[in-house]
Amino acid sequence: MEPLSVFDIIGPVMVGPSSSHTAGAAKIGLELYRRLRGRIKKISVVLYNSFGDTGEGHGTKTAIIGGILGKGIDDPGLKRSLEVCSASGIKVAFETAHDLARHPNSAFIAVETSEGLFCGFGESLGGGLVSFKEMPFEVVRVGRG
Repeated sequence: MEPLSVFDIIGPVMVGPSSSHTAGAAKIGLELYRRLRGRIKKISVVLYNSFGDTGEGHGTKTAIIGGILGKGIDDPGLKRSLEVCSASGIKVAFETAHDLARHPNSAFIAVETSEGLFCGFGESLGGGLVSFKEMPFEVVRVGRG
């Protein structure tokens, strides 16, 4: 992990109301974006606990999708990510789930591309900091994380 700057502690420069639910969500999406190959066909997201409960009001859904599309947390286009998917023919599906064993602000993401299936699990730790783990396809077939 890189050293923190004063801006990491104060909070990131971002589009959106919440460093955890907006900036953190976008960063989780960006972590998976960096691993993607091929043209995106379908995105499936499970928002856990608080992420799911406040996903609409805090922009969690648009932020996580924006990250998957390569948008940074300060990109004004982040807010239009669902529209971009719709116009591009990318199918997007969301589920919410409650699981007390998982971090309150966490998400499982599966992205189907022309090159295969890419999956990961991320947690928004606060202040825009995230934890992300890429998941192999075998884990996805057995269960969601």
